[in-house]
Amino acid sequence: MTFSFRSALLIASALLMIFGAVGYAFFVVPDLHGDLVEIGVRPTVLGGTVLHLYFAGIAMFGFALMVTAAAIQAVRGIAPARLPLAVIAVIYMAFGVMAFSRSHNPHHLGSLAIGVLLAAALTFPRSRAPH
Repeated sequence: MTFSFRSALLIASALLMIFGAVGYAFFVVPDLHGDLVEIGVRPTVLGGTVLHLYFAGIAMFGFALMVTAAAIQAVRGIAPARLPLAVIAVIYMAFGVMAFSRSHNPHHLGSLAIGVLLAAALTFPRSRAPH
């Protein structure tokens, strides 16, 4: 087992992503669903909207699972695949910038921070240690 700075960054990213996905799935989506019902959104629009909100939550869990797997690989001394993690990092950074620029809500900086941590983990060169 190898615990490196890359491993620490991947673990931090994974934990923040899991925290965000759980919060989104168990607090944000039900709250938005209730608000949409309260304002009288048509059932067909409501169903499609809530379905897509849950899809976003599932995607967040999927990204968190991919980063968790990469963190486990890094702890075991295996270099994780960079391209999928880079795509996830770009998605989180882009969303964080877009969301914060619209709302100026500091909570939206969390997505940006996750993307930056993940991108930082990818900047370290691969280990030259023999396997």
